[in-house]
Amino acid sequence: MATRVRPLARSACTALLRQQKTLPSSSRRLQCMTKTNTIRAFRSSPHHGKQDLRGYNDSDRYHGQYPRRTHLCGDLRANNEGQHVVLNGWIQSPRAMSQDLIFIPLRDASGTTQLVFRSGSPELRTEIQRLTPECVICAEGVVMKRPDGMINNKQTTGAIEVELKKIYCLNPASGSLPFWPSQTAATLPNEEVRLRYRYLDLRRPELQKNIRLRSLVVNTVRQHLIDNGFTEIETPTLFKSTPEGAREFIVPTRKPGAFYALPQSPQQHKQMLMAAGFDRYFQIARCFRDEDLRADRQPEFTQIDLEMSFITAKELQEVVQGFVSSIWKKALGVELDASHFPHMTYQEAMTTYGSDKPDIRFDMKINEISDYLSDVIEQESALDCLVVKQGSKLTGGDLKSMQKALELGEEKDFAFVKINENNIHAWPSKCGRLKHSNRLGQIESDINNKLDIQVGDLVLVHKRERYLNGGNTLMGRVRLHLANLLQEKGLLKIDPNTYKFLWIESFPLFSPDEQNIRTWQATHHPFTAPFDEDIPLLTTDPAKVRGQHYDLVLNGMEIGGGSIRIHSPVMQRFIFDSVLQLEKHEYQRFDHLLDALSSGCPPHGGIALGFDRLMSILCNASSIRDVIAFPKAAGGKDLVVNSPSEVSPDQLKEYYLQVVNKE
Repeated sequence: MATRVRPLARSACTALLRQQKTLPSSSRRLQCMTKTNTIRAFRSSPHHGKQDLRGYNDSDRYHGQYPRRTHLCGDLRANNEGQHVVLNGWIQSPRAMSQDLIFIPLRDASGTTQLVFRSGSPELRTEIQRLTPECVICAEGVVMKRPDGMINNKQTTGAIEVELKKIYCLNPASGSLPFWPSQTAATLPNEEVRLRYRYLDLRRPELQKNIRLRSLVVNTVRQHLIDNGFTEIETPTLFKSTPEGAREFIVPTRKPGAFYALPQSPQQHKQMLMAAGFDRYFQIARCFRDEDLRADRQPEFTQIDLEMSFITAKELQEVVQGFVSSIWKKALGVELDASHFPHMTYQEAMTTYGSDKPDIRFDMKINEISDYLSDVIEQESALDCLVVKQGSKLTGGDLKSMQKALELGEEKDFAFVKINENNIHAWPSKCGRLKHSNRLGQIESDINNKLDIQVGDLVLVHKRERYLNGGNTLMGRVRLHLANLLQEKGLLKIDPNTYKFLWIESFPLFSPDEQNIRTWQATHHPFTAPFDEDIPLLTTDPAKVRGQHYDLVLNGMEIGGGSIRIHSPVMQRFIFDSVLQLEKHEYQRFDHLLDALSSGCPPHGGIALGFDRLMSILCNASSIRDVIAFPKAAGGKDLVVNSPSEVSPDQLKEYYLQVVNKE
């Protein structure tokens, strides 16, 4: 049987190349001929199969041609009985029932098939006994039906087994692997170890399924958009530093003082593509943000990015609903239509659910009761009330833990009361500052009827500022905390297969500057267009200007955000200069975009969907790390290759960099 030639040892090759450089051309030709003859002689040598050239010894591995695979491990069924098959894969722990009966599970990407050795040759038994879990093998055998009492109904191949005739160890696995992919979840090591040996972790069926589904979904999106007239265009990875909000990754160059930045998104390039006349652009884009990691955040991530010219927000949303529906049908077999994508304003979401990305799979709405108790709150304040049905079943310890987790201990404007028969008509008098109202005794019945307050409920109240900004309110955080607590105690059931989409619209275009450097900052990014009717407010009352921004929310997670863009260079410059009060040197970094808008840029808008976050929902994964092949761990570390890592002093010098110790 033919065998593959091993290359010459690296040191021998290096020495040979160095010699050749100093030889005349005729000598080099002679040496090449000699080398060729040596290889031919080696191929015909009886020692070829032993792989012992120049001290090389790889005796545990089979060398040579092995039979071609005929089936995948997960494909065999009872109707394959009697067929001679060849399988490739990784073995799991063999189970020796006796010297003459050994079971060997063999796994590949499609599933697992049980191999069985029954009273075969002693040589085959010896080969099997030398195998360790995760060895890569080629197995030849005959498909046999299992006896009725031995059928495994939990396994797709559980009705058959393959009686071994021959086995080839293509690559033995170390006997000291840190873990085996076949281990149960309860016995696997911690995530840090699994991330260090990610190539082992990725062999687990759960992660194999996630990554393969990711491939299916991205191709579903790509095909849907191409079928609808979109052009896929790659934008640069080496960009420039621009103030878009998040911290950037800076890339040094060999030109002193000159740096690239990795893009936080393709936002500016895709707007320039609209100016270039590409009406419908999309990209499965890699983006980078130097931010702290969370379960749903990585320093490098993927987004489904698109932009369209001459469209309205409604038209763009219909495109998104189209490919999201295709994803759900292809990946989950779930049919979606326009009715599954309701719309809600930012103001309604914040007042009713206390969040700009509300989870509407459960009710627990927040109600404003300011009108009932207006004598104890200021005009610029509002009084939120949340009624948790049967919430009295929560213990005092549960509620104290909530106060600690949400840091409510010093919050004087927050109070709660369990409703019982004695206080149902007087509960406001038990809630902090409400007890000072002159309207007590007159309003309780009306509030109880409006909010359906009954014995056994938990009522929570909080006085907040009437002007809403940011992503959530205190009562919104309380609502989510209590929902999780109720689920843990079995008092609230949320079907994990329920998918509630929601479009959130009409965000405030500007928010108070969190750093108190300026009056306003862009709520999302500075390229979002205001509603036409709100344009006069840009100069008089920026707080009331609504942006043509829209977020797509799913089960309480924002999975996408976009907007109709500013296509007027005059308006864009005015917002930079007069509203956001950027310094001239700050908005000069956007000159390329202003020039593009000045060139005759059409009205346009777009959106980007967080692909990793979307996949985590589709896979019901607790972290986006479970849907990314090689994610970063805490601190942005890639534990597989141990990056980021130090570079040599020569490299630092070449890029005009100096490492300064942090004091």
